Amino acid sequence: MSAVILLIHEDLLAQRFIRHVLEVQGGYVVVAASDSDAALQALHRHDLALAPDVVVTGGRQHAQVMASPLHRHPLDNRRLPVLVLDEDERVAITPSAHRVAAEARELLLKLKGVLRPTQAQERVLEHAGLRLDPVQQQAYAGELPLNLTALGFRLLHFLMAHPGRVYTRALLLETVWAGQSFVEERTVDVHVYRLRNQLARFGHGQLIEAVRGSGYRFALAPPRPAAIRHVVPAAL
Repeated sequence: MSAVILLIHEDLLAQRFIRHVLEVQGGYVVVAASDSDAALQALHRHDLALAPDVVVTGGRQHAQVMASPLHRHPLDNRRLPVLVLDEDERVAITPSAHRVAAEARELLLKLKGVLRPTQAQERVLEHAGLRLDPVQQQAYAGELPLNLTALGFRLLHFLMAHPGRVYTRALLLETVWAGQSFVEERTVDVHVYRLRNQLARFGHGQLIEAVRGSGYRFALAPPRPAAIRHVVPAAL
């Protein structure tokens, strides 16, 4: 899964440009907001599925960000890198933040430097004989390698990394597809169908479960068969 950038900028035109750079040139997933309060609300709406890896903020928002819980990871409370766009030299930057030129190339280089793979991102995932190695970008059923596309691997890795949780098609598009333009929610159904068919060849198709009216999840256990009702015949 691509790294998640929390972008906070009060200028909507600048926000759109920076978001375009981060998504198209950097391949990142971006959650954008105009201020700290809006950013907290946006993260709450996504139910931590888009927990940020780094915060990028305009200089005017720097003080509010550092005074809020936004520079702490919402799951493990570790300190997140905060990059402050150098749009105003008069803004005093705290030692825990980094000043970076508001220029696309330097911003992307700085992000690449701070977004080194974490142990969690490199951790091998295993369940019921299915194994995913993020470093090798390879999935295995037992000892047999699965022939997954890069997109199929990202989709399986995201679902498997969050077992039991239901994700809507819209949220899967925003994370796995990293906000690619001209991609419809129907696309998620097509790729999930293909992924389940590939897993079914090795007896793992039931692990990707469709939740009617909601979305998809990685099942912690195979779905139980429907119970058979025993009808007692009425007395004659």
